[in-house]
Formats: sequence, structure tokens, C-alpha cells
Amino acid sequence: MTDPVALLTEYLRIDTTNPPGDCRGAAELLCGELRAEGLSPVAFGVRPEKPNVLCHVGGTEEPGLVLIHHMDVVPAKAEEWTVPPFSAQVRDGFLYGRGTLDTKGLGAAHWCAALRAAKAGILRRKLYLVANADEEVGGGEGAEYFVRNLPFPIGAAYGMNEGGVGVTDIFGGGGKFFLLNMWEKGPVWMKLSAAGRAGHGSRPSPSDAPARLARAMARVAEFREPARLTEPVRDMLRVLRSKGYSDLDVDALRGGAEEAAALEALARKFPEIDPLLRNTFAVTTLAAGFKPNVIPSSAEGTIDARIVPGEEPEAVAARVRALVADLDVSVGILFAEKPNGSPMGPLYGAMEAAVLAVHPDAAVVPYMCTGFTDSRFFRSIGIPTYGLMPLLLPRAEHGKIHGVDERIPVDGIEEMTRIVYALIGIWNA
Repeated sequence: MTDPVALLTEYLRIDTTNPPGDCRGAAELLCGELRAEGLSPVAFGVRPEKPNVLCHVGGTEEPGLVLIHHMDVVPAKAEEWTVPPFSAQVRDGFLYGRGTLDTKGLGAAHWCAALRAAKAGILRRKLYLVANADEEVGGGEGAEYFVRNLPFPIGAAYGMNEGGVGVTDIFGGGGKFFLLNMWEKGPVWMKLSAAGRAGHGSRPSPSDAPARLARAMARVAEFREPARLTEPVRDMLRVLRSKGYSDLDVDALRGGAEEAAALEALARKFPEIDPLLRNTFAVTTLAAGFKPNVIPSSAEGTIDARIVPGEEPEAVAARVRALVADLDVSVGILFAEKPNGSPMGPLYGAMEAAVLAVHPDAAVVPYMCTGFTDSRFFRSIGIPTYGLMPLLLPRAEHGKIHGVDERIPVDGIEEMTRIVYALIGIWNA
């Protein structure tokens, strides 16, 4: 099947909600499409419910191209949606369903573009298709297991995954922007804990555990580090200036207060840039007590920090400890990954050319994603990996990722496939 709308419709109707993340049905569908074209996909994983799919589509020369997506999706509360989240219904030109944008839509584009390329006989370089399980809960049984247990060597290759997007309303001027994910900020998830006396709600004191934790969490939530440049953001701002969307010359900045002020002004103009200029700290959970009139003896909460290149997770946690030290609140790291990225190599130019083949008036911009993806695992085995869902949408539509009524324009599915096909063709020219 090389019709991406038909494939995506079937794909969306397979519930791969994670947890539990059972991807057997999805893997069977994807492998079945490949076998029908005479290919030999391999499905393997830690356990049967978490298969990962790898298929060599064709080509013998290197460096090859690895097209990556994940099969699992986040939960969806059916009562909040206007259509059942796994029904794959079409309304007003949109195909609705959990996973349309993250990332079954991308997978359908990869699969169909690759099969078209194989039929067209244009594969000189090795082309691989990859579908991973488990991304939505960290990738341990998905991409991490995949790269450590490859059933056959991939060889020298570049990877294309999720993490970048096409946006119409981000840098002003009504332009078309494709943000190509080159780097990702690192997550540092921290638990803040306070302990104290239990007591009656009528006799509070400033030393009560919930009160101290609340003050600590408020401090962290309000903590805003100064703006600063990192190389990935410097690259992005150079491109924006070259294309006329910014007049800030980052190569003329020399640090200090003047640089910080210029960056703050830029962040006010383009809010999307703000989290790329500093570490961010979000309060994500709070837990304390069991009864309104009882002061509990303990309280805890979690912080999701996302750190920029050059930072170490423990150093960031140490700054948070210092920030709340006078409140006698402990700070521990629950999970952390360093920022990671890939250099601007030949795949960047090929991706830019592929986008321009379909959208000649678009701007491709190197980007540092504020989230993290499975790309880090592929980078860890020497495969420079970028990220882009090559679909042009307003920011509000991208906001439906992990949200209610996730959807994709029906005509956008074929548009993505055309861009991926163009990339394959350019890579093999």
C-alpha cells in the first residue's frame, strides 16, 4: 500500500496507548505492508508486547538513511474528545485520532515514500525503515533496546526522526517555517521533599512540611535564569537573520549585560525562542496530606527542568538546592539526560532541498527542540539524527499533540509523503 491516508487510517485504529504500550498489532500492520512488497522486516523487542521494527528497503551504498518513528501513543480520555480517539474519523478535511501527529502520521509518510522509492528503482544508498515501541515512557524497551540489539548492522547512516515541525505563524511576516530539530534540551526531573511534624489543622506553623514545600515550589516556578546563547541557538539565529526574519547579529554579541538585553528583547518579539535561551523549570506534581484538618508530616512535589547545552544535570540540581536551602527541603534527581544533538551535515542540506521542492517559499531553520525524543539513542551509536514532521500547520494545531482532538489535515498526509519522497530522491541523486 502506498496510499498514506489509507495506511494511517488503519494504523490509528490500533490502540497503542502507553502505558501499557502494546504495539503488536501496529507492528503486524507495518510489517505486513512491507512483506506485501517483497521485503523482509524484522520485529524484535524485550517482550512480545513491545516489538521494534527494522527493515532494509533497498540500496547498497553508504551513508544510508534511516527513517524513524514510534508506534506508541499517550493516553486519550474519550469523554474529552469530539470523536472516539481511535476511530480515525474524517471531519472538515481533518483525520482525527490519537497519534496522527505523534507519530503515526509521520510513520505512514515514511512507509509510503520508501515503498514508492523502492518501486521507482531510485535507491542507490541504503534505506531503512524503523518503528519503535515505548517512546512515550522513555524508550527503554523501545529505541534504547533497539540500538543495543540490532539484528544486523546498519553501517554508516544518517537518521530522520520526529522533533521538528512546520509552522506558519512563529517568526512573523506570515512565512512558512520548517524547524529542523538538530539538538534537544536535556530533561532533569527532580523531586522536592519536606518532612516535619504532623498536627491539627487549627494550629499551623511556618515549619510545617506542606508550607515549606509550597514556598520552595513557588521559588523554583518563579526562578528565571538570564538569557544566554548556545551554539545551536546561534546557528538558528544566523539563519533567521540571513532570511530577513531577525536583525540581530549574534556574531557581534560579546556577552555580558548588553548581550542578555538583546536576547531578552528577541524573546519578547518571538516567544518561541524564550525557552531556547535558558534552563526552564516547571512545577508538575504536588502531593501532601489526606484530610483537610490534618497537617501532614511530609510533602513532596516534582519539577521538570529542561537544560541547555553546556549544562550538567547535577549542577542544575545543585542550583535548585541552593535556591531552597533555607527551607530545609531536599532535592533529588529522578531522571536526567544531557542535552544532545547532531552537527549540520549533508542531511540538513538534503532536507532543506526536499522541503523547498514542495514549498519553494519556505524557510528551513536549524532548531533545538525543548522536548526529548528517541533521536538520542541513535546519536549514541554514531548515527547523526535530525527531526522533522514535514507538515505545515499553525501553532494551535501543533498544540493538539498529546492533547484533545489530535488531528491532521487529510491533504497534509500526502504532502508529508511527497517531502519524504523528495528527500529520498535527493539523498540518492
